Amino acid sequence: MSAGGNRTQTAVGASISIAPLDHVAGDVAGLLGNFLFDLLGMFYPRQICSKANVVVIELVTNVMEHCSIRDGALRVDLKIDGDELMITVANPATEDEFKAVSDRFTVIANAEDPRKLLADTVYRRRIDKAKGGLGLMRLTAESKFKLTAEYEQGFLVVKALFPMRGFA
Repeated sequence: MSAGGNRTQTAVGASISIAPLDHVAGDVAGLLGNFLFDLLGMFYPRQICSKANVVVIELVTNVMEHCSIRDGALRVDLKIDGDELMITVANPATEDEFKAVSDRFTVIANAEDPRKLLADTVYRRRIDKAKGGLGLMRLTAESKFKLTAEYEQGFLVVKALFPMRGFA
């Protein structure tokens, strides 16, 4: 590796596709998150690598837990440069599944204070002894990602964007 230059300006991209989802027999979310953490660690500060790791684990875990179309493919795309970190996770989904995700993203995106939304949700869940559903809020409130969901030709496409200008 050359000793010169600013490594944080290095552009890195990775795409991974797994099909069918029904054949996944282990923690594919953790494996992919850790792989990308290690790959990015060659070029970016640990904080950025950790952000990518958390997003990949959360989004892929959501697919594995909630996707009803198990004979389709999961695709994870990562693109990072000095300006932004973009992670896209796509999987086959019904329109109802897309609507449920989209509605949740709307609530998160419209929150005046994402940290308060997270705290209030944790409090309500504790009272109701409900579990789950906090990961997406944490991506916004704690990791400062902008989340979007689109429905493209039968696929739920979730994008997580982190603007890096001035961060690294």
